[in-house]
Amino acid sequence: MRWTALLAVLALAGCADLEPATGDRIEGRITDVVDGDTIKVQSGVRRYTVRLIGIDTPETHHPARPVECGGKRATAALEGFAGRPVTLRTDPTQDTYDRYDRLLAYASSEGESLQEHQLRRGWARVYVYDGRPFARLGAFRAAEQRARAAGRGIWSLCR
Repeated sequence: MRWTALLAVLALAGCADLEPATGDRIEGRITDVVDGDTIKVQSGVRRYTVRLIGIDTPETHHPARPVECGGKRATAALEGFAGRPVTLRTDPTQDTYDRYDRLLAYASSEGESLQEHQLRRGWARVYVYDGRPFARLGAFRAAEQRARAAGRGIWSLCR
């Protein structure tokens, strides 16, 4: 009986630390790249599927659509981050999870923003969900504009 109570207390205490809130910072490692705007992250015992806030890349895994122009290249552009340490930050202006139960976060690895990486190379567009601007909108729009003007990625490949 004592062990059961102790395990219950430990489980509850552990769960409180594992569930992020808006504005939280999470340290982990990128274990997989799902596509150009979604990664998998291991943080301690917790695994997250993370949808990168503020960008949208061509689809590669949509059940009702074929692979879109630039989708495979957008995914490949993030694959170099697999296995690297990552810092995730949720945004108080956005939900913590999306309707697919993916953590919504900014991601940076070794000082580089994954979102800006995709935008600068032309493999992503700025994406504002439901008309709710996010904290880094200005910087993301500037990165997209530079890539578009230079004809990088989808801006030249996919007309």
